Amino acid sequence: MIASILSARMSMFKLSRSLEHRIGSQLSRLYNTNKNSLLDRSSLFLFAAVGLAAANDTFNRKSSVTLAESSEGGIDDNGSTNILNWSGTHSVQLKTGTYHEPESLSELNTLVADAYRNGSHIRPVGSALSPNGLAFDPRGMVCLSNLDKIIDINKENMTVTVQAGARVSQVIEALRQHGLTLPNLASIAEQQIGGFCSVGAHGTGATIPPCDDFVTGLTLVTPSEYGVIKMTEETHGPLFRLARLGLGGLGILSEVTLKVIPAHRLVEQTVVLTRDEAKKQLNTLLKRHKHIRYMWIPYEDAVVVVTNDDENDLPLLGAGTEVNDGMGGKKKVVTDADIKTKCSRSEQVQPLHNLLKSLLRNRPEMTIDDETINGMGFGDLRDLILALGNMLDPEHIKQCNKAEKEFWFKAQGLRVLPSDQLLQFDCGGQQWVYEVCFPAGTYGLPSRSSIDFMEELLGQIESRGIPAPAPIEQRWTSSSKSPLSPAYDEKENALFSWVGVIMYLPSEDNDSTGYRREFITDAFKQQYCNIVRNVGQKYGLMCHWAKLELDDGCDDVTASLRERLGSKVIEEYNSARDMYDPKRVLTCEKLDKVFEKVA
Repeated sequence: MIASILSARMSMFKLSRSLEHRIGSQLSRLYNTNKNSLLDRSSLFLFAAVGLAAANDTFNRKSSVTLAESSEGGIDDNGSTNILNWSGTHSVQLKTGTYHEPESLSELNTLVADAYRNGSHIRPVGSALSPNGLAFDPRGMVCLSNLDKIIDINKENMTVTVQAGARVSQVIEALRQHGLTLPNLASIAEQQIGGFCSVGAHGTGATIPPCDDFVTGLTLVTPSEYGVIKMTEETHGPLFRLARLGLGGLGILSEVTLKVIPAHRLVEQTVVLTRDEAKKQLNTLLKRHKHIRYMWIPYEDAVVVVTNDDENDLPLLGAGTEVNDGMGGKKKVVTDADIKTKCSRSEQVQPLHNLLKSLLRNRPEMTIDDETINGMGFGDLRDLILALGNMLDPEHIKQCNKAEKEFWFKAQGLRVLPSDQLLQFDCGGQQWVYEVCFPAGTYGLPSRSSIDFMEELLGQIESRGIPAPAPIEQRWTSSSKSPLSPAYDEKENALFSWVGVIMYLPSEDNDSTGYRREFITDAFKQQYCNIVRNVGQKYGLMCHWAKLELDDGCDDVTASLRERLGSKVIEEYNSARDMYDPKRVLTCEKLDKVFEKVA
C-alpha cells in the first residue's frame, strides 16, 4: 500500500530541494503531535522513510507561512507555542502570550518598546534553521515571518533592501526579474534574511566573503532609549559591523540592505579525486575556480570535488571545449557534448539500490517495490539506507560510504544552471551537524592547514572507528570584517576553511522509542565533536555560530571560544549590548555563556 501511494503521488508532484528539506525536517514531529489526525503510520513512513518527494498535497502551504504554523504542532490546546528547528535537534515551548509574529513595523516597534519598559523577553528567531537552536529561548520570542517585503532594488547602486523576515529564496526570485542575484548563498535558501546575516551564513569561494559582509545598511529596533536605529558603515562604523552579525543580541533587524551582482549561469563540474590528488591540487583549484567544495568520504580514498564557474568566464584549464574568442585568443565554452553524462541516472544510483535491497532482505516487515525505489533521489536513498542498519556501527557506515563513493564516480560530469540553483544543494534529512572555521593562509599563498587538518581528522576517525557518514564537507571563503565572524580578519586576501561533520538521525518510523536518536546524539557530541575540537586546537578553530553546542559540562568549549574571539571583541560586543539591550531581553542561554562577564 505504501509503495502504491508513493508511486502515484511521485508521478504527480515534484518539490524543490528546499521545500523537501523543510517538510522532511518536520515529519517525525508532525506525527508526535498529531497521532490521531494528521498522519497515520503508513503516511509517516511514506514521508519520512522515503524522503517526501510527493508530500505537496498534504502540505498545501501558503506562499508565506509563519514559523508557528510550519513547526511542531503550532499552538497547543493550552495555548502554548511549540517550535522545533529544521534539523530536528532542538525545540522550545513558549507560554501563552510570549511568542509574537508582528504584522507591521509599527507593531514590531511597539512590541520592542514594551519589552524595554517591562523587561519581557523577545529573543528574535528567523526560520528556526540553526541546527543548535541559537534563536530559541522559552522566556519569549519574536519572528518576522509577516514582515517579508522587498522594499527596493537599486540597479544603480547594485543593492537590494528588504524587510528582515523575507526569505533568501524570495529575495532571489525578486532579483531574478531584474537580472540580478545575491553574491553567494548558503546550502539552502529558506533562511530569513535577518537570520542569514546575523549568524554569519556562508557559501564557498576563496575570494568571496561570508554573507554578512554583503550587508551595506540595516535598521535595528532596539529595546533601549535609542529605539529604532538606521546603520551603515559610514554612520556607525564598528557598531554597524557588530550589528550585521550580531547574533540577535543588539536589536531586532527590521530592514537589511545587501549588495547584489548580475545574474549569471554557472558551469558545475563534479569529479572524484583520490585523497593524494585532492591534496596536491587544492591550491591550484582554489585559484582557478570561483566556487569550490570538497566532500571527503571517511574510510574511502575518495574526495568529491564540486567546482562552479561563470559560464562566460570559464578557466582555460578547466572543463569545457576550447574555441577562438574572436580576439586572437582562446576561451572555454560548454557544449551539449560536454554536458552529456557518461552514466545514466539508473546507472548512477545502482550501487545505492543494490545496498538498499541487501538491507531490506534483513527487514522482512518492510516492503518497498522497485517502482518506489526507482523514484527515490540520492539523498532519500542515503537516508533510508543509513536508517535500515545500526547507524553507530562503523561497518554499516563503511558500506554506506562505499556505495556513496560509487554513486559519485558514476555521477561525475558537468551541468549548467542559474547560480542560485547550483549554490544550493541537498543537505539530507534530520541530522546533527558541527561546523568549524579556521585560518588557511591567504588567497595568494594558501597554507597547509586545510589539508593537514583533514588528514589529522580522518586519521582520528578511522583509527578510532568513529561511525562517520559521508560527506565531511570542506569549503573556503575570504575574510569577513564583522568582528564576531569565525572568518574575521582585516586582511582583504585572508583565506578561511570551513569543515562540517554530520551524523544523520533516523525518522520516527525507524525509531519509535527515540532511543536511537538519543544514542546517536550522545556519540556525536561526546565523541565526534570532541575529536574535531581536539584536532582543531592548534589551527585556531572556531565553531559556526549556528552549530555551536554548549551543553552542561562544556566549560572548556566556552573558554576556547572566548579565547578565540579575544577580550577586546567580547568587551565591544557587551558594551553594544549595554547600549542597545540594557535589560538583556534579547539574549539566550548560549549568548550568556559566551559573553557574560566571568567572575
